[in-house]
Amino acid sequence: MKKLLVLGIGVLALTALAGVARAADLPTKQEGRIWVDANMLLKLTPNWSWTTMPGVRDEFYRSREGNAGLQFLEFFFGPDYTYKFGDFTFKGSLWYYYMGYPQRGRVKEGGSCSGAPIGSTTYCTSLYNASQNIEIVPTLEYRVGRWSIYDRVIFHNTFYADVYNTPYTDPNNAASALSVSDQRWGWATVMRELLRVRYAINDKLGVFLSDELFVTLLEDGDTSSMVKKNTDGSLTHTGYNPMGYWKSGLRYNRTYIGIDYVVTPNLIVAPSYMIEIGLNPVDSTDITDITHTFFMVATMSTSFFEPKK
Repeated sequence: MKKLLVLGIGVLALTALAGVARAADLPTKQEGRIWVDANMLLKLTPNWSWTTMPGVRDEFYRSREGNAGLQFLEFFFGPDYTYKFGDFTFKGSLWYYYMGYPQRGRVKEGGSCSGAPIGSTTYCTSLYNASQNIEIVPTLEYRVGRWSIYDRVIFHNTFYADVYNTPYTDPNNAASALSVSDQRWGWATVMRELLRVRYAINDKLGVFLSDELFVTLLEDGDTSSMVKKNTDGSLTHTGYNPMGYWKSGLRYNRTYIGIDYVVTPNLIVAPSYMIEIGLNPVDSTDITDITHTFFMVATMSTSFFEPKK
């Protein structure tokens, strides 16, 4: 069985890396990052739990521009419901999700903003941006022997993004305008589906291979209509932004290979290597980023009930 596991992971990993090698011939940016999440799980009853998970991502390498250093902050919290039947486990979660983007070294604050009067409606280019989101997360896991197959779908709903800071006027209709508030408040839905295959080497150690797709299902109505007129008369979309509302269709693909280890009954660590392929956020015509990440999730749990014996 172990030989089959090694062979299967080897074939899948080589297939993924072969695709990346082909993509690397395109004019892409390469990034190196470290990402750590601390998942704190409160088990309230056999079925109900509460998740609180802060996370941080640091960028130490970039093939163009300077590396960003501290590049991303995140924070999840919300309830979970778990139900087991036979070899299957269903889990549904409803989380609030805060996403923060330090922009140190990437953009500069506009000089005219520093002199803006207090209480004015002037919106300055920020050195820090954030979005606020609601996550609906159904998962299903099937276990047979030492193997398990896990399917997780996240419906990522963005309702506020402050990366938009300039009032917008339609170049084809001067009477049509969007305020900064109209641009920031909205609704867009991205579906993230992760499929994972795991093999338990023993009671403490497992190895896994995962793949995750990011597909925008619903665009925000206001920002998706924002365009600029080029000198040749053509129009370019300007409302799509990785830190805000996304264009419909495939946006990212992530592949993970790693292990999970039970340090204590209440602490599990899962280090992995993740490769992420990102598409152009405006027109999806090419691959713009290939990111290599050391990704670590540490799950700490506390139970408020005695488990069944």
